[in-house]
Amino acid sequence: MIILYIILGILLLVFLILLIRIQVFATYSETLTLTLKVLFFKLQLLPPVEKKEKKPKKEKPKPKKPKKEKPKEEKEEKKKKPSFLTKLKQKRGLSGLLSLFTAAAKIALGMLRQIISHIVIKKLDVGIRLSGEDAAQVALNYGKVCSSLYPAVNVIVSATVCKHYNVAVEPVFDPDRKTEVYADVHLYLRPIFVVGAAIKAGIKLLIVRIKF
Repeated sequence: MIILYIILGILLLVFLILLIRIQVFATYSETLTLTLKVLFFKLQLLPPVEKKEKKPKKEKPKPKKPKKEKPKEEKEEKKKKPSFLTKLKQKRGLSGLLSLFTAAAKIALGMLRQIISHIVIKKLDVGIRLSGEDAAQVALNYGKVCSSLYPAVNVIVSATVCKHYNVAVEPVFDPDRKTEVYADVHLYLRPIFVVGAAIKAGIKLLIVRIKF
């Protein structure tokens, strides 16, 4: 009975750990800053933190051991068993192999969609200030940027759980100013959804392998 309680306690602990938010903070303004946060621990991914160079320790030369000659039986190459893919190609030909790859790709895409659908975006601010000497060229660039940026943001917003987003594109008719791009993103994901999607994908891949 005690062992059962211990197992249940471990499973409960694992479940609670999987519920912890993995937060990502990203900002861009000339340089990209990327920070990962789990509970109270922060890890700066970009720009990389410079580490102090440690002086290499002098290693004492190790005495060389005499090489033992392997018997002739071990030197001879053993016949390798054909892999699952080789057997499938021999049994069903190239079409069967392509069908397996297609099924695996669909399962992988489905897993990615499921994971992305559980990403919560708390903040998504994107802004671009377009500048230039020629007003006509600035206006033309403004139209191109809007036609590309807004649909891209709409795809992200519709695929995730987005609580706040703001997109601003501003034409600036000032030749002395440079074009500016800035972004501020804060999102999080719970590992339990990644594990759940991976388990589902693994079961589907196992079923596909059994069928083939």
